[in-house]
Amino acid sequence: MNNAFSIAWRGPCVEVRSLLQPGSSSTVRSFVRSFCLDRGTVRTSHIEAALNLNDTFFRRQSLKTCRKNSPPFSPPRRSSYRSFSTSPLLKAQSGSSNNRKPREEGVSFQPHELSHSQISRIFGTPRIPPAFGNRILRVLHGRRVAGTLDLELPPDITKAVPQHVLDDGLKWLRQNFPYDEDAAIISRIEREEQEEEERLIRRAEELGLYKPQSGRFGAEVEKEGDIYGRSAFQEIRKENEKLNKQREEEERREWLESEAKEKENLKRSMQRNTELSKFEGSAIAETRPRADPNQRPALAWIQKHHLRATSTNIDTSKMNKPRRILPSLAVAILTAGLCYIYAETYQPPAREHRILPMFPPAAATAIGLIGVNVTIFLMWKAFPPSWRLLNKYFISVPLYPYAFSTLGSVFSHQQIRHLGANMFILWFIGTRLHDEVGRGKFLALYLSSGALASFTSLTAHVLGNNLTITSLGASGAIAGLVAAWCMLHSNDKLTIAFLPRDWQEIFSANGSTFLAVIVIVEFLTLALPFRIAAMDHWSHLGGYATGALVGWLWKEKRERERKKNVWHRFLDGHW
Repeated sequence: MNNAFSIAWRGPCVEVRSLLQPGSSSTVRSFVRSFCLDRGTVRTSHIEAALNLNDTFFRRQSLKTCRKNSPPFSPPRRSSYRSFSTSPLLKAQSGSSNNRKPREEGVSFQPHELSHSQISRIFGTPRIPPAFGNRILRVLHGRRVAGTLDLELPPDITKAVPQHVLDDGLKWLRQNFPYDEDAAIISRIEREEQEEEERLIRRAEELGLYKPQSGRFGAEVEKEGDIYGRSAFQEIRKENEKLNKQREEEERREWLESEAKEKENLKRSMQRNTELSKFEGSAIAETRPRADPNQRPALAWIQKHHLRATSTNIDTSKMNKPRRILPSLAVAILTAGLCYIYAETYQPPAREHRILPMFPPAAATAIGLIGVNVTIFLMWKAFPPSWRLLNKYFISVPLYPYAFSTLGSVFSHQQIRHLGANMFILWFIGTRLHDEVGRGKFLALYLSSGALASFTSLTAHVLGNNLTITSLGASGAIAGLVAAWCMLHSNDKLTIAFLPRDWQEIFSANGSTFLAVIVIVEFLTLALPFRIAAMDHWSHLGGYATGALVGWLWKEKRERERKKNVWHRFLDGHW
């Protein structure tokens, strides 16, 4: 279809489009620009010889044209002279058009009108009235701006004023009000080319020879100057954006109206699960209104993740004590078994293969454990999208426990003082124990003590029907490290390092006595009818038991190896 249009374009158009190839318009413009900038006087016969064009071509390009015998033509410049003789065809067109158009007033070149004396000096005669003289100058300036100096002036001007007077006025305008007449002519050429092109396209479309991509010529386009019409992909994109906006508005409305649904879900959960009657009653009372995402987007974002992390549709009526305890027991036993294998098979890496070779092995291990605990603490505090994962696997909930939380809760803290206290003891006791037993045994003890301590806490709360008490923290693992250290130094005198030296003599005891006092304090705290602080004493006791057992086994093994080495030395010395 486009080829047919190009044939229709070239056929009837014997002027610009028939003489020039599609890419030759820039050549014509460059020639016109060089022609207009030429300082000499050129006859139109020279132009016709250079371009091999006829008078019709010059009419369509809106250049100054004349017959071969017309007066000389001066290019538009500030100090040159230009005549206004035009071809008969242009005169006829100009005359016929002026008969139908209102009087031409031109374009103002200055804010105020010129006086009679100024008009006389400009035109060289006092016979021109001021109003008429100002109109002549405005018309001439308007022709300069429009690039139409080659067209015939209005008849009332040409009949009343001779040609040389008009030339004097044009000369005065060029001297006192410079204007780029070359650019105006180029702009006129481009404008007429575009108008002619649009006319031919409309004609070809009416004849059925051409059909634009947009369906019709002059159809709405995507942006100014776009010749391809409206893009189908852009239409699809706008439709999708509209649908997304509607979906977001529906989600916003559902979010704002979901408060009543949440309360209803809590009431139904209370009816199904009698264990939640006290806990969820306070939850219903504390339910906050929904934040509008458009007004408070940050708060609405936090509330959404909080609700996603809080499960209100679980059914715990079928959860009995064995189903709550046995999966966690399996995870605890599996963790302890893997830790034993790791401790027996661990080989310390060479210095160049370590991740933190600039730190001692004990410090590097403690830094790694502290980093994991701090990372999870920051996830609790500053990353709401992680709350759903943390609520499942990094906190122990006896009401609906997840087995992996037996190990995950060992690395989880929600309060800065809880995290700080545990990490301080880990650094103070852990590094010393690490130097004594090695990384493999140290990590095995830390993980197994934490898992068994979490299981002990879960079992105690389930058997005591305290299903809404949650537990998390590294206290059980830290307790295992302290107990193992005390058992390894059961016969050594221990004291508190940060006490004054005089007090260290008073508050000192061997390791076994020190551990016994700590355990007795834990049992006494459990027996009290009130709690001094929200501490999971069952988890501590589980950690102390695990650490004491492992520490006793290490000490017995060390004693056997020592006796064995003494016996071998005795035999070697005897023989």
